[in-house]
Amino acid sequence: MSNILVCKNYEITDHTKWYDDRSNEKDLVENYKSMEELCLASAEKNIKDLDDIKVFRGKADNIRDVFKDNFYEIHDLWKEGHNILYCDLDVVFTKPVSYFSDFNHFSMFNFTDPPRTSDDHYNLIFDHYFNCGIRYYPEEMNNDVWDIGFKMIENWNPERWDSEQIIYNAMLWSQEDVTPKELWQPQIAYQMLLDPRSANGNKINTNFNKISFTEAGAIHVHGSRGSEDRLGLMQALLDGNIESVHEEVLYL
Repeated sequence: MSNILVCKNYEITDHTKWYDDRSNEKDLVENYKSMEELCLASAEKNIKDLDDIKVFRGKADNIRDVFKDNFYEIHDLWKEGHNILYCDLDVVFTKPVSYFSDFNHFSMFNFTDPPRTSDDHYNLIFDHYFNCGIRYYPEEMNNDVWDIGFKMIENWNPERWDSEQIIYNAMLWSQEDVTPKELWQPQIAYQMLLDPRSANGNKINTNFNKISFTEAGAIHVHGSRGSEDRLGLMQALLDGNIESVHEEVLYL
């Protein structure tokens, strides 16, 4: 059994099916290649008990097809008997963090934006809607949880950008013995919604996460909101070039 970090970086031809049309976004592919370099280098340095890293690559028409393909890829790797930590390429690890052997269930660790949602296609309501950009699949994960995902993948909602995230939340909350209080750990899955150097950016991020980014070891910068700016943000975080702005900030 190995502890494996998994990422994905596919070559896609249609960039209109992200949350928005990104066809004209400058240097999109090159920026994600650079994000991958920063993500993996920081992971090797800071993820405790990490044995190996695997980046799934391939070709697909659009990012939503990649989501579906990667679901099966991760499952096949997990069946070999590994603990798997997945992260998106727009995640940077800024200090030592621990996942492997710390959790006995399929896990995600922080709310997303918005923190609550519903889905008519699957007839689901989530009072606690977690971000799937960092997720953990322990070797002892229950197969019943996977089965929920497989059924939903086969009934994929092509109209929703975050159908993948809906599916992973359904899997997450199907586990009767997990609670939001137990899973919510923003220090290992901080959501940097805004650049903290922007007007009110640090204040909004701190309010959302309930901690300062300086307390977190894994920071998800949400690269789909502009890859060039978020790539620069990842580098600045690693370089320590973002000051701990307004540590006294009060939650909104």
